[in-house]
Amino acid sequence: MFQTGVKHVTMDDLANQLGISKKTIYQYYKDKDSLVTAVVENELTNHALLCDNSMLAAENAVHEIFLLMAVVQEMFTRMNPLALFEIEKYYPMAYEKIKNHKDDYIFSTIRTNLEKGIKEGLYRKELDVNILSKYRLETSLIAFNIHVFPAQKFDILKVNLQIIEHFVYGVATIEGHHLMDRYKSEIIK
Repeated sequence: MFQTGVKHVTMDDLANQLGISKKTIYQYYKDKDSLVTAVVENELTNHALLCDNSMLAAENAVHEIFLLMAVVQEMFTRMNPLALFEIEKYYPMAYEKIKNHKDDYIFSTIRTNLEKGIKEGLYRKELDVNILSKYRLETSLIAFNIHVFPAQKFDILKVNLQIIEHFVYGVATIEGHHLMDRYKSEIIK
């Protein structure tokens, strides 16, 4: 559903692909909006689980960013940038879930990473964590904005990696920069 876009996938398409009747789908979901919302909730839960596991496995705050970038990289390979635009435009319940995930979970993840990096001496101590958490949060979905980065002109993965890299170089100390260089060659392909 996220690879081809959401709007153009019909309930008939889903039923045919699943080998069930459309009536069976409607026994579980009252309409396409509720189905899309359920799929989005599942994706967000999986995203959070993968991010949590990456954070637990990280050696430090900079390593954590690179592990999270690998999670994002995998997610972007499975998602058409148009899907987010379509969800925002046509499926308000699902988009509300994405917005809440961004405003709560992603914000908290960014803030925690910044605080951790400051304590570890990998991020500059004078950073205003509140301002930079909000800034990073608002740039987190810009790569999906088809008006800013049209898919036919930009590789969404490359855009996102450039934005994250720019952000981390901006907040990192010299020691953090050295780790950035190391992890870039080890983790990002």
